[in-house]
Formats: sequence, structure tokens, C-alpha cells
Amino acid sequence: MFFDSLLFDATSVSTKSYNQMAIETKSVHKVDISKQGIDQRFNESALKYIQSLMSKTLSTQVSQFIENGWLKFFNRVNVKDSSKFDLPAKLKDKLPGFGGSASKSGVCIQYEFEIKSGNVNDLTITPANRPDTKDALATIDAVKKGDLTIRDLGYFALKYFIAAKKVGAFFLSRLNAKIIVYQMNGNAFEELDFGQLYQKMKKNKIERLEKEVYIGRDEKLPVRLVIELMPDEVFSTRMQKVNKYNKKKGHQTSRDYRNRARLNLFISNVPLDMLDGEAIAKIYRIRWQIELVFKIWKSIFGLDNITPMKYERLMCTLNARLLLVLVNWETFMVQRGLLLRRTGKLLSIIKCFNTLKDNSEKLRHILAKGGEGIKQWINWVIEIFESKHWLERKKNKLGLAEILCLNIL
Repeated sequence: MFFDSLLFDATSVSTKSYNQMAIETKSVHKVDISKQGIDQRFNESALKYIQSLMSKTLSTQVSQFIENGWLKFFNRVNVKDSSKFDLPAKLKDKLPGFGGSASKSGVCIQYEFEIKSGNVNDLTITPANRPDTKDALATIDAVKKGDLTIRDLGYFALKYFIAAKKVGAFFLSRLNAKIIVYQMNGNAFEELDFGQLYQKMKKNKIERLEKEVYIGRDEKLPVRLVIELMPDEVFSTRMQKVNKYNKKKGHQTSRDYRNRARLNLFISNVPLDMLDGEAIAKIYRIRWQIELVFKIWKSIFGLDNITPMKYERLMCTLNARLLLVLVNWETFMVQRGLLLRRTGKLLSIIKCFNTLKDNSEKLRHILAKGGEGIKQWINWVIEIFESKHWLERKKNKLGLAEILCLNIL
């Protein structure tokens, strides 16, 4: 009944009041409980209970693998990012935020999923002021031989890259602007001049090239550096953004940063005979899938639409909403794999999740019926997804199907 009350709240657009939850419990379960009684249920034990459900769900996921094209080179292709949002200031002791002009309290959700199977590897709630680099270092032991990890600049940690290489894993990342890059000049290390590199590419109209370089002051790690020349309008947009930030902080934008801002810079240890430079640049764009996931969390499931409440209820509410997202994510990813294999077409994540959210209340009642109800739900999902839920390709744009499934090497 407690879990059903959490789902009653999670399937709603806005947070339910204790009185609404009490009325629903009376209506559905014929049990009288006061507002105060419900409030007392949100305690440390309740939080451990909902976290155990999350852990159980993560450890018993159903997979439907995609092995097309370049994906077959890797055991797992893991994509990770975090989503942060502000909370009422009274929670600052439990969930501190960034302070300053931002809220004094905030939450960060670390999210990692595996592209080939759709399995979610990590779904952890932390305070907003915990840096992503700290998460990268804390999860070093999770990387396995044959993995490819794709992450954004926030997770850039040299120790992680070194550890991945040692266990026989691969990485693909943007290059941190503060990292010095070396190339070999005879038997000596020489710092790479990005200004000269830009001028060379501009003069010779080279859109993309790559170099074998080294990063790290002490232990120099050999990596492939893939370099793309950016249009002037992209450079202008980047500079406007960084100049605005530096002015606010009282800093000056360095010449080296300006030179690097004219380029897209990717580092990887994936061998050339597995992926060429063009493929590296294309594959990195898979990261925008995780941005779509965050958009779904907030705009469709209202994850960040939280009214002021005590810590224990907040954590139960967030975990319940994430659990609902996770169940729908697994449903989507399994059907995506099955239908791709059968039809050669990809489902649209936005279209499917809009439909799943619209029917969340139906799912809540179906779960109460057990196995037979769930079987009916899955059959309904299969039927509805095959109608008006396909991913539409945008004209003159590289689509997910082209990146994921086609042999682009």
C-alpha cells in the first residue's frame, strides 16, 4: 500500500498532498489513515525500502542487444552524465547546492546506461555540489575489459583513462581545455600549439585530422587526438558564452582557449583499425541521447517538479519517480531492440515516453494485478509502439540510426 501511494504520487504531474494520498488509500485499499500517519511512514526505513526496490530493478534488467556496425567491437558501450536541479533551501544540510546565486540546496542524479543492451548501470542521487570528476574517480573499478566509455568534459579525469587502459577498456571524451597536450619532436616532448594547428587547417581547408599525442604532466598517456575545424559562427557562440562567464568571475579568456575554441577536440585510445577519426567524431554524438533522457525526466515525468517537503519524503519521492522512469525505460529499450531486428526501424524515445507517461496511471493499476496484468500491458505496448512511434529522420542531419546501426567505418 505504501509503494502504491508512492506510485500514485509519481504518476501525477504535481506532488500529491498527504490528504490526497490518504483519500486514495481509503478509496483503493479500504484503509483509513490520517495525514499524520502518512507523514510518519516517511522515515529512514521507508527510504531503505524504496532504495532496495531500485537496486533490485537495476540488478534484474531484461536485455535486447544491438550488435550492428561498430557496436560489435565492444562488450559494452557506456554513456554517462548527470542532471542537477535546485531544491528548497531548508534541505541544505542534507543536500547542499552550489550556493552563490544558485540555491543553497540541490540534487544531482548520476546516470549511466549501456547503449547495446539498454541496461542502466548507475542511477544515484547525490548532493548537487559533488563534482562529476569525483564520481569518475569513485567508479573506476566498474570499468571492464572490452568496454567503451563515452563521457562529457565534466568527468574528465586522467586517472580514469589510465585505469581503463590498464584493464583493456576504451574511452572517448572531449579534451579538457586546461589539459596540456604534447607531441613527440625527435626524442623530446613538445607542447602542441593549437594556434598553429588551426592556421594550418584553415589555410589547407582541412576539415578533420588526427594526431598521436600525449596528455598528463607526470605520467604521459598516449591517446589519439581527433580534431575538427569548426565554422566561425560556432566559434563566436562559444566565445560569447565563455567571455560572459569569465567577466562574471573576473577572469580573462586566454589565447590558448581561443585557439582551442575554434576546434572540436576528441581523445580516445580506440585503435585506428577499429574506428577511424570520422567514426570517432560521429560516435561521440551518441551523448545527446542522454540529454534526451534528462529532457524526458523533467518535461515528461516532472522529476524536478518537487514541492517543499522533508528529506525522507523527498528521497522516497525522487526514487519512486526514477523507478517509474526505469521500468518504462526498460520497456522501451527491449521493444526498440526487438522491433529494430524485425523492421530495421528505430523507435522514437520522445514519442514512446510521452505515450508511456500518459498511461502511467494504467500501469500502476496493472502492476497490482500481477503477472497476467503485466503480460496484457506488454502486448498493448508492442501494438501501440508499432503505430505512429517511429523515429523520423531530420533532413541533412546525422540520425541515431546512422550512428548506432549502420556500418559507418
